[in-house]
Amino acid sequence: MTNGKGLWTFVGALVVLLMVVTWSWSQSSGKLKTAAVVGEKTITDAEWVTALKEKYGQQVLQDMINREVVFQEAQRLGVTVNPERLKKELEQIRESYGSQTDEEFEQALKKQAGTTIEALTREITYQLLLRELATQEVTVSEDQIQAFYHNNPERFVQPLQVHLRKIAVASREEADRVLAELKQGANFQTLAKERSIDDATAAAGGNMGWVTLEKSDLTDEAKKLLADLKKGTVSPPVKQEEEYVIYEVVERREAKQLTYDQVKDELREEIAFAQVESLDAILERLRESAGVETNGQMPH
Repeated sequence: MTNGKGLWTFVGALVVLLMVVTWSWSQSSGKLKTAAVVGEKTITDAEWVTALKEKYGQQVLQDMINREVVFQEAQRLGVTVNPERLKKELEQIRESYGSQTDEEFEQALKKQAGTTIEALTREITYQLLLRELATQEVTVSEDQIQAFYHNNPERFVQPLQVHLRKIAVASREEADRVLAELKQGANFQTLAKERSIDDATAAAGGNMGWVTLEKSDLTDEAKKLLADLKKGTVSPPVKQEEEYVIYEVVERREAKQLTYDQVKDELREEIAFAQVESLDAILERLRESAGVETNGQMPH
């Protein structure tokens, strides 16, 4: 019921925040560093971060304040995040990056989002705590939840998902050679690293992570083929734009209807969340309650 990487809109603020923190550290240590040299002109870290602060500074400061007031209010009220829910959200994002180990996930986050697992975990925790604080006084009955579940069965179908690896090459002839090597016992991940021209997956042994076929950008031919391909098997070459791709199905999750017990907690939150005022209003009230001041003025 969540939406992978699109669920948390935190990356830009974290990146800018990291830059500001890094600059603050370099200032306190007395080390002024060069950010770039263009011809005879040197752009210093000070100039770089000053420009960032002027353009994004107020938003980043506001985000930092929002997170602090939410964490403080949650601690005051004894509100905590369910560890299983946190783990589930983190795993969904991990899968969307096609990462299997913590090391792979950390590298993917650093390369694609400029953040870390620790920062991501804290951001998810913040989002969940904010939703919990926003809905804590909203009452949702069991009858409401059951009615929503039974009236919207299509919402709770988990579609077929396949964990894929791929090897992309430039010609059908090259694809046939790769397929022949695989049939002779060559390791798929090794060949992906050596022969695949897909920059996004080659270094990870062709790993694409879990793919929901019906929502993917794969061709209709590939979707139909992969829907029937068994775990541990390799596809024939499939044309994808200007490339020829060989897929390996690592694991399968068959389509199924999620039970009421599997979704009722998230449904309760969703129904409650639809009844609350805007999050901006809630955050404003929390800031006022905490007595936040910036340069002697309340932030807006």
